[in-house]
Amino acid sequence: MILVIDKKDIHICYKTDSICLEREQKQIQRVPLKQLELLIIYGNPTANMNIWRYLADANIPAVILPNRGKQYSAILTGTLATQLPFRRLQHKIANQVNNAQQQARYFIKLKIQGYTLSLKTLTHYYSVKKADLKSFKQQQQQTIKKLQSTKNINQLMGLEGQLAQAWFALMAKSLPYHLKFAGRNRRPPRDPMNSLLSLGYTLVLAEIHQLLIASGLDPSLGFLHQDTPGRESLVLDFTEIFRPAVDSFSLHWLATTELNKGSFYYREDQGCRLSKETRPLYFKAWADYRQQWQQTTTNEPCKQIEEWPKSPLREQIMWQIMQWREQLKQTQKKTGEQP
Repeated sequence: MILVIDKKDIHICYKTDSICLEREQKQIQRVPLKQLELLIIYGNPTANMNIWRYLADANIPAVILPNRGKQYSAILTGTLATQLPFRRLQHKIANQVNNAQQQARYFIKLKIQGYTLSLKTLTHYYSVKKADLKSFKQQQQQTIKKLQSTKNINQLMGLEGQLAQAWFALMAKSLPYHLKFAGRNRRPPRDPMNSLLSLGYTLVLAEIHQLLIASGLDPSLGFLHQDTPGRESLVLDFTEIFRPAVDSFSLHWLATTELNKGSFYYREDQGCRLSKETRPLYFKAWADYRQQWQQTTTNEPCKQIEEWPKSPLREQIMWQIMQWREQLKQTQKKTGEQP
């Protein structure tokens, strides 16, 4: 389950294998750690310092979302696992230019294939011109064909960036005018759709981060996203795979939720944000979605979006991690490298 704390007068503490929420020294909620999968915090509640250690020991990520425009979200997880062989292999392959680029292509290809899901959602709920849809699908297929011929990471990122720009341009043409979506923007997001995309990407990233660590991989050493101090590059690599499903959820939620002018608020320094009254609706829908997460790497034919195969998000993340670990082992066999 997801626990969302959205009130500043709440105090968070730990009692007998449980997270407890108190107000004015009275307990108002108790959640056993074994039932908790993700903690989300808005605003400035108080907390006993030992709560973070218990969450880390239980492999439960905590996401502290900003309540001011350009602040970053904070993601708190456990420490690196002790499975050193795969981490060593990860570092060795990262130092082999050709093999490292092949890993980067792997993540990009999965993301590009995932656009099939978000396209299906977009056309289901919104008016998309056939010519625009055809043009994007052609660019999607052409990009996949061009991936293998890229000579460096910059070329690969260029291809991915062009397709991402085309996707957001297609969304801009298709979404209702009142949403004021003109393309991707962030830090801070300037419209409702960008607000939802930024929030959804952050929530997925937190769960990927925790599971990568639990799997013995180094979250800071990526292949598509290069080394940058303070950036968890491998986490961002894996997040690319799940972005289309976040896009799909955001499109669905905006189209099916009863919203009004007060559902979002806008401040120049904070950008566009969900209102306090609307956040419970969003997190309830997100909690349901992460248990029935739409698979972006499916080969099953689906004529309708309702028929799309689903499974819990954490299961899908672990499956993707295991698939990639197998790919690392296959690369090791081909190159003769030992972990």
